[in-house]
Amino acid sequence: MSPFIRLAYLLLLLLKTTCDAFFFPPRVHMKVSNNLENGLVLTTHCQSKNDDIGVISLPKGGTFEFSFKPNIFATTLYFCRMDWKGASHYFDIYIYKRDYDHCPHTCWWSVKEGGPCLYDIDSGKYDLCYPWNKSQNNSHP
Repeated sequence: MSPFIRLAYLLLLLLKTTCDAFFFPPRVHMKVSNNLENGLVLTTHCQSKNDDIGVISLPKGGTFEFSFKPNIFATTLYFCRMDWKGASHYFDIYIYKRDYDHCPHTCWWSVKEGGPCLYDIDSGKYDLCYPWNKSQNNSHP
């Protein structure tokens, strides 16, 4: 193989690797845990515009997982309805622009009565806590 073809091949390989990393974000794994008080069962229904994860019931301490590929437009959004005895809330469990820096590969969520908390790798704690969406009218039914 001539040096020119070898160099061209190397440049194409480098360009492909760079483009894949820049334009096609890696698969994101979501892990959602029930940390409600008093042994309450958490029922979740998570979905995006194009993907419905389905309804899942979690006992206290239970976890469910799903994964997806964020889109190249940095607009990926997953939202969940979360119900337990006496309560029903919505939350945007993944917003690309909010979450990509905190969890580019795996997002660990702890669901509590006051709202979900995201695991922060820097602190080693579930201390990135968010309130529930303000109302059903402002959320994603």
